[in-house]
Amino acid sequence: MLRVILFLQIALLGLFIGAGYFVYQELLLISLEVDNALLVISEIQALLPKLETAINTVNNLEEVFQNLSGISEILSLLLDPLQSNS
Repeated sequence: MLRVILFLQIALLGLFIGAGYFVYQELLLISLEVDNALLVISEIQALLPKLETAINTVNNLEEVFQNLSGISEILSLLLDPLQSNS
């Protein structure tokens, strides 16, 4: 009877050690994934000012293109005044 209890104790101890090792491996994997996520976040933070500059440039280009249509109308009136009188 003592041998059976000893065997069950050793089996239970082995089960606990195995479960602990599994949890340890999963925690290492989670830690690695968190580190990768933090690296991606820092890279995105580094790119945000450049992205903001690009968006401002595109917005400025939109204003320039709107002004170009007005300039085009003025130039067509100046270069071909007879067309507007017809």
